[in-house]
Amino acid sequence: MGNLIDLHSKEVTLLILMTVILLTLIVIVPQLLRAHLRKIDMQHIEHMKSLELGQRVPTIDERARLAGRLALLVPMVVMISAGTVTGCLAIYNSEQIFPVSLATWVVAGVVSLAAITGGVALVTRLAHLDDDMFEEEDEFSENPYQR
Repeated sequence: MGNLIDLHSKEVTLLILMTVILLTLIVIVPQLLRAHLRKIDMQHIEHMKSLELGQRVPTIDERARLAGRLALLVPMVVMISAGTVTGCLAIYNSEQIFPVSLATWVVAGVVSLAAITGGVALVTRLAHLDDDMFEEEDEFSENPYQR
């Protein structure tokens, strides 16, 4: 048994790592989906109650929310991928581990920086568009015939 572990320790390590990651995803993803569903249900109830009371339904800017999520998710996925590449290189004792890891992490850093910068720029631009829309709504609400 000890000889088997010595011969295949790299493969066992990789198998354990993949098992832990998959089990984590299997547990976390359904919980996140349930939380999102509860949030949508609560928003629907809030909208229906405000309509019943004759109040204006609050608008939610999904574009800004999506831009923020992408600006957050892209760097996470890139860093996980770079870590996976580096881990596989380390497990299999590659002779080119330093140059390949260096190139992988540099590219991951550049992609992450670009995603964060682009996401912030997009959210800022969408915020300015929303400000312009609110100003137009205020101009229309000053019309006495509209009341």
